[in-house]
Amino acid sequence: MDILKTTRTTVVLDGKITREKTMNLVDDSTCFVCGKDNNNGLQLDIKMDKESGTAWAETVIDERFCGWTGVVHGGIVSSLLDELMAYAAFTVYKSGVTGEMTVKFKKPVPTGKKIRIEGKIESNKGRIIFTSAKILFEDAVMAESSGKMVMIKKTI
Repeated sequence: MDILKTTRTTVVLDGKITREKTMNLVDDSTCFVCGKDNNNGLQLDIKMDKESGTAWAETVIDERFCGWTGVVHGGIVSSLLDELMAYAAFTVYKSGVTGEMTVKFKKPVPTGKKIRIEGKIESNKGRIIFTSAKILFEDAVMAESSGKMVMIKKTI
């Protein structure tokens, strides 16, 4: 289990300052999206490339995660995009959290079909990493996102 504790953190996001917060981030492999020990989760196998600042995964989303019949629920779509943006940011920093996220749903993401999710770093300003992600089905962009990841500890 990886425990990361920060104290007296000052975060500036969209001009708002948050100070002296204590945050314990514990990786116990139960994350809904990537946790290998979460039998109710998606258990995504995410790959990363530190050199290019990218992350990707391929998966088939089970029907139990649908909103409408045959269509992945929008909350699951958002979770997938969020996770790949985070993993892209993890190519630079060891840990962090999502500070802001925007999602564009372009086409319904199908259940029971192989999809690819890709995330990448667009730019960074210190501990704020600007990221994007997309979900592809048969080379068509089904959903895309952009976000600001607030990072805590730089990778070694």
